[in-house]
Amino acid sequence: MDGMKEMLLRGEWPTMPPLGFDIVRLNNQRKIIVNEKGKFIRKAFHWKLEGLTNEAIRQRLAQYGLKVRHQHITDIFRNPFYCGLMTHNMLEGKIVVGNQELLISKEIFLKVNGILNIRAHGYKLKEEDEAIPLKRFLHCDNCGKPMRGYMAKRKKIYYYKCSTPGCCNNKNANSLNTLFEKILTYFDLSACDTLVPLLKKQMTATFNQLTKDKEDDSQQLKARLETVKQKIERLEERFIEEELNPELYKKYLDKYQSEKKEIELELMKATGKKSNLEECIDFTIHFALKASSLWRSGDYYIKQRIQNLVFPEGISYNRKMDACRTSRINIFFYHIARLAQISGNKKSGKTELKFDFAAPVVWAGIEPATQGFSVLCSTD
Repeated sequence: MDGMKEMLLRGEWPTMPPLGFDIVRLNNQRKIIVNEKGKFIRKAFHWKLEGLTNEAIRQRLAQYGLKVRHQHITDIFRNPFYCGLMTHNMLEGKIVVGNQELLISKEIFLKVNGILNIRAHGYKLKEEDEAIPLKRFLHCDNCGKPMRGYMAKRKKIYYYKCSTPGCCNNKNANSLNTLFEKILTYFDLSACDTLVPLLKKQMTATFNQLTKDKEDDSQQLKARLETVKQKIERLEERFIEEELNPELYKKYLDKYQSEKKEIELELMKATGKKSNLEECIDFTIHFALKASSLWRSGDYYIKQRIQNLVFPEGISYNRKMDACRTSRINIFFYHIARLAQISGNKKSGKTELKFDFAAPVVWAGIEPATQGFSVLCSTD
């Protein structure tokens, strides 16, 4: 026990490190380094700063092959080991700077835990509450920070609020929820269903245009995958021939296996996009017809998924104008809203949703999105 305490005081972690780290020996010295899982955990900290919920982060990690329990996500975000600090019962409350490799900076750790630990006088925060599904999805139009959701204890009324001191940007949650529900009705094509075949052609053409420069991706990914497989085979041969010790073998095997999974995931996306395009378009149009009612009746997670599907970067709220805006929308829903407006489904005049249809279209990863136009939404 005394030996372990001395190690801790020297900044050396005496037992197995948390998820995301490996113990290796380099030049006869014990080192704790970030492994491939740690790189995904690093991404998780950044996703948290972007406003994603713990459940959304957990699901995203699972897509990368890293399965983590919901409670464990919270434990990870609160563990100072990831920013180079160590706490332990043997240290009797002391915080020691560790010798382990930094996974994130102290600044990022403090920002994430500032989000987790907000407890302001007069209102109560709840991590997941169906009354405030737009929290963190909403951004302050003044400072750009995600808006929090809380319930005023005395009034027992929910609000959205920017946590930046001096912004004073807050709004009744029920009012903004109702507005967002109304925005989703602008994707309802029931009044112009005769134009749906034309819409399908336009969406297919747009998708093909966006992906024409990526047709060789699958071939490149296959080549990369074959290279990684060869590296794994060579690694196993060297281990069998005793050219590598078990620690180095495990280190590089984990690295190559993680790289292999990532390439296979990208290859699956690249080869599956065009094969299920027609099915995806049909689903999107069918979904758009009842997006508003699905959002209204859905639980917290359903609402989150619908919001992020339609508006991948969220929406911002301006208190002075009492209006919302966004500069990005899923391209399929962009075409649906465009058709609904120009076909006369939405009457001219003051509306909750206004597009500049001259916007350029760009590729934005897995979710194609349009960018460079404004969407104005008023609660009036």
